[in-house]
Amino acid sequence: MSQPLRLSYNWQLPVILWTSGALLAIALLVRTRSAGWVGVALTVAAVWAIMVGLVYLRTRAYLKVDSRQLTVRRYGRMHTIRGPQVLRVSEFLTARGPCHRLTVTLDGGTARYTVPTALLKTGHSTFFGWLLSQAPQAELDKGSRKTLEQLRIRGLLQ
Repeated sequence: MSQPLRLSYNWQLPVILWTSGALLAIALLVRTRSAGWVGVALTVAAVWAIMVGLVYLRTRAYLKVDSRQLTVRRYGRMHTIRGPQVLRVSEFLTARGPCHRLTVTLDGGTARYTVPTALLKTGHSTFFGWLLSQAPQAELDKGSRKTLEQLRIRGLLQ
């Protein structure tokens, strides 16, 4: 049985820094009790919640390859995709690098799933290795073809 890929970045440090910064700012606001300190403290708390929420969403990145199927997480639910279902692969850029969207056939229609390759260790080579072996019929966009070529040049794929 295969294991899901591990995250490629340290999420704990940003959470610790943002939390300590927010607590320090709120503590200073409470201590000085300047005019309008409550509104500023609530704003600091809201910004902290947004930042920690974004980190939480990144930590939910999930990719598991189990021979013939690929499992990804979308909005808290796991979705298993088989190779013959994949129609198209498109690449989009994120701050951490390129990620990919799969267009797959489902009962009577199509669906799109995001594969967070940039957020996971060996994400690109694992994903493209599965794609080449299980879904060779999938249409790759220009960015995906370029990433595949780079993986082959670096010796991460054959």
